[in-house]
Amino acid sequence: MHFLKLVSCPSGVAYQIALGMITFWSVWTGTLAAAEVPAANKSASGTFVSFKDGTLTIKGKSGLLVYEQVGENYKSYQNNEDGPGSKLVGTIEALSRVLPGTVCHVDTATREVSFGLDNRVMGTFVSYEKEKGKLHLLAADVPQGFVQRPIGKIALTIDRSTPVLESRDGGDFKFAGVAEVILKDVKNGALVTARSEYDPEIIEVIQIGTPRRTIERYIGQTRGTVRGTYMSFKDGILRIRGKGVTSLAANEYERSMNLRIADNIPVFESIDGGEYQPRGTAEVLKTLKEGEVVTIRKVEEVIMDIRIGVPKTK
Repeated sequence: MHFLKLVSCPSGVAYQIALGMITFWSVWTGTLAAAEVPAANKSASGTFVSFKDGTLTIKGKSGLLVYEQVGENYKSYQNNEDGPGSKLVGTIEALSRVLPGTVCHVDTATREVSFGLDNRVMGTFVSYEKEKGKLHLLAADVPQGFVQRPIGKIALTIDRSTPVLESRDGGDFKFAGVAEVILKDVKNGALVTARSEYDPEIIEVIQIGTPRRTIERYIGQTRGTVRGTYMSFKDGILRIRGKGVTSLAANEYERSMNLRIADNIPVFESIDGGEYQPRGTAEVLKTLKEGEVVTIRKVEEVIMDIRIGVPKTK
């Protein structure tokens, strides 16, 4: 440890030095505060960073946002990954196990927290105003145990070039075209899903219909869960071939993706269309045959588990 050596100096000079040091310290600490202290007390969307001792931190478009004294005084909703609606969950318990990178929205006015793998709005088609880029939906009915959010009539602003994927007769989603061309011809009452990976105000893809087997993500939307067909697993690198959201990959699996898989990542398997059952860890991937369907469930780059096969829908 180093100490400053005291030297004698005239009192006036000492006063000026002390004043200068105080001024410098104030400016320096003020600069630090401006650069490091996150914003707070405003509603915002972003990705989950942490939750500790009642302090929730998310990463928004403009940087970190901190919300203090978050507990059961807030209502928390976990997005339904398999359909419309959300589930009301205990705030403290739920936020304590949310993975970093999970999409999160905090509404300070209503004291509500919403989170999930992505943001999705599901409803039945009402109309599309091409000139204004407005898509009008009626909120879809939700399964038992889930809460309908949003409620009633929904108006979404859609960029004209937003890709639209369509499932016909329960088949897999395929690229149908862009929003300004496809949405004007959607039948009234058709199920429509608007999805975004980060900012709920920016819709990244529109899905029409309900496929018998759901592909959670398409290659090109790699921030969340992706599904494809097995290519190889060697030296900890899993290669899959998956569908893309553009017309270049509309009808077949033709884009490859490489992911580094840790040894302890759990692997589940659906045999003959049954429910997913534990299969082991990453070592199991070496036994797969090329072309088998593989789903990597992840939030940003945090891989949660790997699933082989697809369960039959009930």
